[in-house]
Amino acid sequence: MTPTGMDATPQSWPRRNAGWLIWVALPTLLATLYFGLIASDLYAATASFVVRAPGQVSSTGLSSLLQGTTIGGGQENVYAVQAYATSGDAIRELGETLDLKTLFSRPEADVFSRYPNLFDRNNAEDFERYFQRRVEVLYDTTTGLTTLTAKAFRPEDAQALAEGLLHQSEALVNRLNARARDSAVRYAEADVQAAQKDVEAVQANLLGYRNRESMLDPLKASGTLFEAQARTETELTQAKSRLAELQRSAPQSPLRAELQSHINVLESQLAQQRGRLTGHEDALAPKLSGYEQISLQKEFATKKLSSALASLEAARAAAQRQQVYLERVVDVRRPERALYPHRLQDILIVFISCFMLYSIASLLMASVREHAQQ
Repeated sequence: MTPTGMDATPQSWPRRNAGWLIWVALPTLLATLYFGLIASDLYAATASFVVRAPGQVSSTGLSSLLQGTTIGGGQENVYAVQAYATSGDAIRELGETLDLKTLFSRPEADVFSRYPNLFDRNNAEDFERYFQRRVEVLYDTTTGLTTLTAKAFRPEDAQALAEGLLHQSEALVNRLNARARDSAVRYAEADVQAAQKDVEAVQANLLGYRNRESMLDPLKASGTLFEAQARTETELTQAKSRLAELQRSAPQSPLRAELQSHINVLESQLAQQRGRLTGHEDALAPKLSGYEQISLQKEFATKKLSSALASLEAARAAAQRQQVYLERVVDVRRPERALYPHRLQDILIVFISCFMLYSIASLLMASVREHAQQ
């Protein structure tokens, strides 16, 4: 009986522990074989950057960690960069300079890691999903740092991938800035253009008036004529005063006729001067009225243009204050050794995960059997 009992014991152990062997030992063995013998090395190239406004103090290295980098209005752009770096748009633009599918199908890559593979087919959607597993963009809200990590099967590929994504992220921030700036100043520029057209129209109207009237400035001409008229009126008044004095003191003086003749000349001259100002079609008064209207239009148009230019400068200054910039804190470097996969760690994770799931399932099954027996 002893040999029979001894033979039964080794045969019963695998049967009693079949669940543990299938759900814990077998996955752990497969993980050991894959991560220990099959899984290919992955190199990781890393870069860190901040997105900040012009008024913010630049912080690099340890100072950025100690002081923090509050990015304020640039925060939404950080999230935009984070979403863009792993998007289909980034893949298409990066594909113009890098052959991404060749980069991810190197001979060094194992059959499960390369592209395409058993789970990722050769189409745009699967490649985008695969790409997102190879590129990681993390934003730290405490320090304001964004860390970009690109993984590839060769160190130079990882460096090129990270550098290309960083350049594209900088271009994205510049495009967002240009879009915001154009939106902010577009209406102000339209006002300036409209005011410039008004000024040009008034200038053309003024030039046509001067050519039509053969007169550069009716205001100056009228001023000169008013001064001449005032002098004539003054001289006429003085001449009449001397004539009146002469009639009282020496009514028979021969100077009376000469003085009267001079008065007649002054009165005729004064009448002509007044006629040049008013009284006929070629008088200055109608011309002066038209010129004053044009001058008033020019003044309004000039003030409108000055106001529009001031508004444009204010809009540009406001847009400049709202601009954000991508500033590199840690630049991309070529990795010297493979960081992935974490072979021992991944094997332990598989073992612990399977063991915990198996233990929970065993406890549940034991509880169900115990409840059924009761």
